Amino acid sequence: MASVRRESRRRGLPSFREIIKSMVRRPATISSNNALLWGVAWLIAGAMICRHFSLVPRSLIGYTWGGGPLLWQVIYALTLWITSCVVIFAASLIINRRVGIVELFGRMLFARWPIYLLMIPGMVTDRVAYSTFMSNPEASFSANPIYATAMTVVTVVVLLWYLYWGYCAFSRSTQSRGVITIVVYILSMVGGYYLSHISLRMLMTGVA
Repeated sequence: MASVRRESRRRGLPSFREIIKSMVRRPATISSNNALLWGVAWLIAGAMICRHFSLVPRSLIGYTWGGGPLLWQVIYALTLWITSCVVIFAASLIINRRVGIVELFGRMLFARWPIYLLMIPGMVTDRVAYSTFMSNPEASFSANPIYATAMTVVTVVVLLWYLYWGYCAFSRSTQSRGVITIVVYILSMVGGYYLSHISLRMLMTGVA
């Protein structure tokens, strides 16, 4: 085993530890162009999955039972991405005025990948229970506490993963780390969440 590791280093191949470290911080290690391309690919794939399984995004984090043509699913996803990143980009300028808008938008879109995992329960579990939890967790705990507890665990894990990847993307885009960067990032994520939620609700109301 030791000889294999020495041979890998001799050939310039990354070690297992380096691979894991790169994957954990993938939004920061991937190139900005690849981040944007992969992010757009996932956005379109996510919209297609939502269309097939009759799901719609209810906010920056989470989905609910619904429907709509593929075009509108893509528009919903674009609305969430753009409106949330507008706030994050504005906040990033406080830290670094030379932040690239394409880089930040692309990396933040790439960092949304964990959120797509929240579609899986809506695809394989009871849709009524799923939608109830996503729209009214308190009612979900009253009606089905076991399901609500399981969904809470899944949601918290995905949310923490998303927040960490988002911070990696934000930190790389602003070329800054530390307490101030973390505070600005968290505040911008909260602002982005509310703006995207309001924008998506207004859009869906207008469509209806």
